[in-house]
Amino acid sequence: MKHGRAPAASPAGSDPGARGRPFRWDDVIKVGGSLGRGLALGAILRGLARLARTRRILLIPGGGRFADLVRAERKRLGLDEASAHSMALRAMDQYGFLMAALCPRARATGDFAEARRIATAGGVPVFLASSTIERRRRLERTFRLTSDSIAAVVARRIRAKRLVLLKRCQCREGDGASRAALLRLARRGVVDPLFPSLAPPGAEIRILDVRSPRARALLEAGRPGESRRPRAPRGAPPGSRRAGARREAPPGRPGRWRRGRR
Repeated sequence: MKHGRAPAASPAGSDPGARGRPFRWDDVIKVGGSLGRGLALGAILRGLARLARTRRILLIPGGGRFADLVRAERKRLGLDEASAHSMALRAMDQYGFLMAALCPRARATGDFAEARRIATAGGVPVFLASSTIERRRRLERTFRLTSDSIAAVVARRIRAKRLVLLKRCQCREGDGASRAALLRLARRGVVDPLFPSLAPPGAEIRILDVRSPRARALLEAGRPGESRRPRAPRGAPPGSRRAGARREAPPGRPGRWRRGRR
C-alpha cells in the first residue's frame, strides 16, 4: 500500500482524468468502527469496491478497536480530553490503513486532490482525516465530535451528493431523512450530538444498519450482471469515461433517497 507525497494537485473541482469535465463525488461513506470488530469487514469493503465501479466514493473510517484503546488509556492515565481526542483522530487513521489493506483497489490518503485521482482511476480512496480536522479550529476537540460528524464535515467540504453512515445500529430505513430525524437519532446515541448541525445541507443522508435491506442493496451493487462504468476510449487515462456517459442511479428503490437538511 502506497501512501506518500501526491503529485501536483489539479484545480479544485476539476477531474484530472476527464479533460476539464467537472468532478463530483457521488458518495461519502463512513465505515463504522463497530464493523471491524467481527469478521465481516473484508466482505463489506469488497462490496464497496464493487460500488466504486459505478460511483465515485470516498470512504471515511470509524475508530474501532484503535479508538477503544485511546479511551481506555485516557481513563487509565487521566488524560485531558483534547489530547485524547487528538489521539483518537490518529486512531481513525489507523483503522483507515486497515480498511485500505482489506479493500480491493483501495489506497489511503489524507489529500483531497490525491483522493480524486484515485477515484478517477477506478480505485477506492480511504480518507485519513486527522490533519484536515485539526486544521478546522472551530470544531470541538471533545468526544462529542466522532467519526459521524467528521464524515459530515468531509462531505460538506467536497460537496458530495450523498452521505452514508454504515454501522451497526437500531434504525429504520427512513431514519436520517430530515433534521428532526437526525435530532432523534442523536438523542438515542445512534449519531453523535454534533451531527445534526454539521450534516451537509442539500446532500442526501442515510444512516444504515449494515444488516438492513438498503445496506445489502448498496453492498450488492456492481456484482457480475450489474452495469458498470462504460469503458474509456482507447488511450484515455485509467478510470475516465466516454463523453456523455450517464451515471447510474443509486442502487435500491427509486425515489427513496431523500435530501437531508442542515
